Amino acid sequence: MELKKALTYEEQVQQLKEKHNLFIESDDNACSILSRVNYYRLSAYGIGLKMIDNLELYVKGTSIDTLYRLYIFDSKFRNILFHTVEHIEIQFRTQIANYLALKYGPECYTDHKYFNTIYNQYGKDVFETLTNDFLEECKRQRNLPFVIHDNKKYEGHFPIWVAVELFTFGRLTSLFSIMKDEDTKVIASLYQTRFKHLKSWLLSLVEIRNLCAHYGRIYNMPLKQKPYMFKEYNKYQTAGIQKVFPVIITMKLMLEKCKSPQWKSTYYELCALFEEYSDVIKLSFIGFPEDWKLILQPIDTCIDSNNRDTAFQSDDSQEKVELVKSILSCISDTTEIGEIKEERLDKMSQNASKSL
Repeated sequence: MELKKALTYEEQVQQLKEKHNLFIESDDNACSILSRVNYYRLSAYGIGLKMIDNLELYVKGTSIDTLYRLYIFDSKFRNILFHTVEHIEIQFRTQIANYLALKYGPECYTDHKYFNTIYNQYGKDVFETLTNDFLEECKRQRNLPFVIHDNKKYEGHFPIWVAVELFTFGRLTSLFSIMKDEDTKVIASLYQTRFKHLKSWLLSLVEIRNLCAHYGRIYNMPLKQKPYMFKEYNKYQTAGIQKVFPVIITMKLMLEKCKSPQWKSTYYELCALFEEYSDVIKLSFIGFPEDWKLILQPIDTCIDSNNRDTAFQSDDSQEKVELVKSILSCISDTTEIGEIKEERLDKMSQNASKSL
């Protein structure tokens, strides 16, 4: 089959208008957009915006500015997710390296006896594959300062806390998958979950990380990996096409279980981004429910709207309790109340809190 012929930017604009019914107010602006964003890449943001009975035509009113704003949204969305995954990846590297080093020694990752024998889909031993990949990576990154240092000082022997810096997130996940059962349980417990659940989370994050690193589309993009969801989040897991929202829930869980402050930053960045592009994005295209803000809200800011007043009253009452304690302490120095013991003061303050 013969390939389509190449078109100039001006010809691309005419094709979008005449063949695909895309609204273009200014040809010059459209050419400018197409000179910065490939026609093929930009068109992907039109998926879901075509007429049901004719997929060649955009729904009336859809403009090139709509597609471009979706592209910009996706770029910013990707940056937020990539930065968030970075925190999780570095956190996970640290936990793996520290645990294995303390239990088995600095070069434990080079000894098969500390890991299970598991074969990949090609019938190759995962441990041996990881070892070979690591040695190749050492050669490829031989000019990095820390690689030069360890090659010179330790004759090419890298302790695991150095070696993990040469593991991709995917390889680190593979290393975790072949660890002994008792070891994976310890690591999984850090996230208050089980090995198979944590592994599914990691595989989903690896997919998102790779999409982000190579400028892949996240918006309205079907994903391959399906992260395990706890019962309270099950309803956000789609049976068919996998979208990104469950993966973002995974990010929240992994960061908050380890008391990382990063999730709060990610959450507010997402809120601001979604507000800025609310005129063009469709939440269903990324698997987001209407109440996504409540679901993803950071733990320390989660106050049930029904209990919001009670929570504020509680804080106010605590301040009053402290004030009562302070007053009683001062009185005890100058009056007959001075004979009251410390236990009595505590009891009085507790009674005061109940009456406030």
